[in-house]
Amino acid sequence: MDTSEHRDLRGGEIVEFPGPLLIQRLEETFGVLLPDRDLESAQTIEDLYRLILIELKTQPTPPPAIPFNRLRQALQSGTSRKHATLRPSTRLISVFPIAARTEEWKHLAGLTALDLPPLRPFRWLRDAIRVATGVAAIAVFVVMVLFTRPSGLLWFPPLLVSFFAGLITYRSLFVATQPLVLEFPVRTLGELAQDLVERTPESFAELGTPQRTPEQVWDEVVRVSASARNS
Repeated sequence: MDTSEHRDLRGGEIVEFPGPLLIQRLEETFGVLLPDRDLESAQTIEDLYRLILIELKTQPTPPPAIPFNRLRQALQSGTSRKHATLRPSTRLISVFPIAARTEEWKHLAGLTALDLPPLRPFRWLRDAIRVATGVAAIAVFVVMVLFTRPSGLLWFPPLLVSFFAGLITYRSLFVATQPLVLEFPVRTLGELAQDLVERTPESFAELGTPQRTPEQVWDEVVRVSASARNS
């Protein structure tokens, strides 16, 4: 989206269209998330105004923009590395390097006071733990059957011991591989915000967007645009 100008038809004032900075301030002002696919075709302040009106009418309650804006502000100002442009489509792996992922994830949760979902083992590690658990349980069962030759109700003890052997193996491997619990439960910042709203909607229920008339929305868009121009 190129930098351009738009004339306020009411007052004759020309306001700049600075792109990402203006978009972020408008989203925070109105409590909406403007879709990236729609922003690609937006060229003027009027285009953004129409997109905002659509989002205000169609966004869910509570809106995921509330936790998203809190996450974005924390990542832009409260972390060791500053992130200039963050969108709902921004992938988490591009924001959190693997070397310090656990610490920075916990730090973000503290900065935002949000109940972030825990990191989890990588998929290949989860599969390996499941396979090892199954192998351990089967091996214990086979050994007990070979040595005890059970019949009737005597099959129950080998099955029970095998179950506990598998459970112990699973927990032991999970604890031993804690340093590898580094995979995100979702892919993007937008999905993270949506997950937070879905898991704890009561935390955001009273933080809805105030009602505005189309005229009020336009006046606010122009004001925010002028403010972004002067930043």
